[in-house]
Amino acid sequence: MNKRKQTYTKTAVWAILFIMIGFAAYVLWFLFSPLPITTMQEVRIPARASISKTVLLLEQKEIIQSPTLFGICAKVYARISSKNIYAGYYRYSDKNNHLQLLRSLFSGKQSLTVNISFPEGITLREFASIAKARAGVDSTEFIQYCFSDSLLKSTPTEKTLEGYLMPDTYNIFWKNDARELVQRLIKEQEKLWSRDFASEAQKQKRTRHEILTLASIIEAEASVDSERKRIAGVYINRLKNNMKLDADPTVQYALGEKKRLFYSDLDTDSPYNTYKYIGLPPGPINSPSAESIEAALFPEEHKFLYFVAKGDGSGEHNFSKNYSQHLQAVAVYKKNKAR
Repeated sequence: MNKRKQTYTKTAVWAILFIMIGFAAYVLWFLFSPLPITTMQEVRIPARASISKTVLLLEQKEIIQSPTLFGICAKVYARISSKNIYAGYYRYSDKNNHLQLLRSLFSGKQSLTVNISFPEGITLREFASIAKARAGVDSTEFIQYCFSDSLLKSTPTEKTLEGYLMPDTYNIFWKNDARELVQRLIKEQEKLWSRDFASEAQKQKRTRHEILTLASIIEAEASVDSERKRIAGVYINRLKNNMKLDADPTVQYALGEKKRLFYSDLDTDSPYNTYKYIGLPPGPINSPSAESIEAALFPEEHKFLYFVAKGDGSGEHNFSKNYSQHLQAVAVYKKNKAR
């Protein structure tokens, strides 16, 4: 009887062993089998997606075979590697197998990313346009979020987000969530402000909004870096003398387009029209560079009240201390442009 029990026990152990070996072999075959797709497939994995949610998304796109088995493999992989699934857009072809897909989800290496550059001096709408053209971001959602009450309440003025996005080059997911991108651009500018400018602004008893507003005008006016602080000094002098800033870029912003201005445009009734109203406009007219923010904080001390482009292609300006000198500089500009 004991021998018979031992025989049954050995048989059962071997059977279990063969089943385990067979299952392991099947799992290996499954992992190394190609994905059941014939064309390139793209799938978006949202932030903080669970394994179950991820498997469901892959199943809906018909990218994987046996979702149940893939889910088991994913859970085991997560436990062994102590990693979480990376959010983002992923692209796969029939040349990928299930193991490669599994590894990519926990490393983010198969996710689609692009480098996108936002130049200095662009507006919110230009941010949205660039994001759509170069990274497939929903521009409508981008703008709607920028003007949402919930987001504006977090800004210093609760009125505008213009000027509070950081122009720079970023590596982002293809079709990145618009809200996530906006938040990232905001945080990068906050980092810059806190690190380089907040302390000095506090010493001068000037607000971040005031500095960014002036910096945005400097950004729009300065073509040559060496002139930024001198241009800043002109505007500071005009403010001290209770003069209108007479800044063309603020009128262009009020009109909603960067175009050659006519005298009739200078009568535009907008708080952003610095030919009509004294003082700074209500807020920034673009997203200024770090150099323009620095210029707004540390303007050059001089007695210039006017400046006009030389018109010789250099991007430089002639600066004047009085209106008579300014008219002469304007004449030089017209002469150079007529050549």
